Amino acid sequence: MKKAGDILGDYMRNFHINMENGYSSVFKSWGNIAGEDMLSHSSVKDLKNGILLVEADHPGWIQLLQMRKKNILKNVHKNYPELDIIDIRFILKNSYNSN
Repeated sequence: MKKAGDILGDYMRNFHINMENGYSSVFKSWGNIAGEDMLSHSSVKDLKNGILLVEADHPGWIQLLQMRKKNILKNVHKNYPELDIIDIRFILKNSYNSN
């Protein structure tokens, strides 16, 4: 019987997701991608169907992120071309949600 980690690794390899250089790295390196000033006010929440979903803690930060969207997307394409990200969407963090 295979271990859960082996099954997950097989799954990720089948979908061409590199855990070190791809999918998970986008979450970990958000400060490098968007700028360190954005790191304490925003984070990557999901990556699905080529859409990077970014959550910010205030509408003003969303506005700043939208102004930088073109450069952020350029950084993502440069560092993670294998992810085929086509767009970035910004959402407001739910103030009553602790996640």
